[in-house]
Amino acid sequence: MREPDASQFRKPREDIVVSVCFSDLAANPSTFAALRDVAATLDRAFRFREIILVVDDTQREAFLPLIAEVPNCRLFVVRRGTEYYDRRVIAAEEAIGDLVVIGNLDEIAQIDLIAFLAHAERENTVTMAFRAVRRPVKRLLAWPFIALGKLAGFNVDPSDFQSIAVPRTMLNQLLAHDEPRLALRFPPRDPRLPLDWFRTDRNVAARTAFMGLARRAQLLQTLLVYLTPTILSVVAISSTILTLLGMAYAAWIVGAVVLVDTLAPGWLTTNAMLAVSAVFMGLSTLGLSLGLQHLLKQQRRLKGGIVPEEVNRIDLFQQVAFDLNVELESDVRTGPAGPD
Repeated sequence: MREPDASQFRKPREDIVVSVCFSDLAANPSTFAALRDVAATLDRAFRFREIILVVDDTQREAFLPLIAEVPNCRLFVVRRGTEYYDRRVIAAEEAIGDLVVIGNLDEIAQIDLIAFLAHAERENTVTMAFRAVRRPVKRLLAWPFIALGKLAGFNVDPSDFQSIAVPRTMLNQLLAHDEPRLALRFPPRDPRLPLDWFRTDRNVAARTAFMGLARRAQLLQTLLVYLTPTILSVVAISSTILTLLGMAYAAWIVGAVVLVDTLAPGWLTTNAMLAVSAVFMGLSTLGLSLGLQHLLKQQRRLKGGIVPEEVNRIDLFQQVAFDLNVELESDVRTGPAGPD
């Protein structure tokens, strides 16, 4: 007779609330079975947990029996065609857990979910699932997104897993980001948001290099839009150069008028118009770009977020337990039995 594993008798943790969110689900039996497995896995490790599902309005009826069957499962219905990144933001905003996983169901089925959560809690970092072995085709198709992501200040790699585990405080910072849709998928390069990787050797068979081309196009557009401050800086520099060239050209025309006795018919008016046009276009574009940059900086300044890090020794939960004279079972250390 095989001796049961000691982990089967381990009491679920009661000092933490866990939220697991899914925003891209198909209404089929395999999805429902996988969600039941996720719920059972969480129940063995945590007493307090919730599962958040974001589905299309056309899938609502199909998911209602699952909601009735699985406790602490919340269903949010959105319009058909809502972007994938917007769905992740909706799920993250509704989560109430101390640890939040925004995941892909196929990926969560392949990784150790409890170890994934434990890693994020232990390291206190934004944790992404990562598979070291990459296909060359994926790397080739991903390099434009990686380059744009670095320019925009994000850790972008479309070949990375979509699942992310985040402590509550860092999730609030991600949601307060200028572009939370990108921040929840590709964490920003920010000292307040340390990033760590949960390595796995498992692969998701459903993912291919050409999967989700529409989503790739949305990502490319979003990155280009977020690069607006950088693009405006380039426009301001080029406009300044154009203005200086126009002024130099105008000075050259004046010098030609003074020094040259005879000019070709129409030469003066043509070149004068070119110089005036260059100066006007340069100054106009420079003014517009500087004005837009000023507005963007004012908007970011109003949001604050200047302090890069905080170090403290606050433990409010332990303090409340001490004030109430409550001793948690998790705090009781086993030791030698005393005399009767």
